[in-house]
Amino acid sequence: MSHHRILIGISTVLLSTIVVGCAARTTSAPVGLADAGGTSSSPSSALCGTWQGSFWHVTGAHASSPGTSDLTLQVSGDSTYTLTWADRPPSTGTIAARGTRVILADESGARTTLVHSGDALYGVMQDSVNGSPTMLNLEKRAPMPGRSSGITPRC
Repeated sequence: MSHHRILIGISTVLLSTIVVGCAARTTSAPVGLADAGGTSSSPSSALCGTWQGSFWHVTGAHASSPGTSDLTLQVSGDSTYTLTWADRPPSTGTIAARGTRVILADESGARTTLVHSGDALYGVMQDSVNGSPTMLNLEKRAPMPGRSSGITPRC
């Protein structure tokens, strides 16, 4: 068990370093799916829908929040999102795709860069509750046939 935790810790730190390094290279371009020429840098339809997963603190457990927990990202066709995790109030804002990077810009002005690979989104962000670096891992969920409730975002 201890060997498993050490391996997970080392892998998380390496992945975190890569993600943070990629995030540091972002330009100051406006957040949105269109660039200055009006073309989309990545199809928004690939992001639209429900993403579910979990998060955990990279530097260890904190008494004020869980070590891992459920995470849900709802992305609408108008490039807005709602991120719900643990018992925190939902975070809302806009989402933009830049190649394999996905940028979440919440209403407070904070930006989080995630990596998009197939049906997965992952990356590191700072926990707004305790300031700890936190790893996020999400997978896209297939829409339920015939379901048209307000829970599923319009794409």
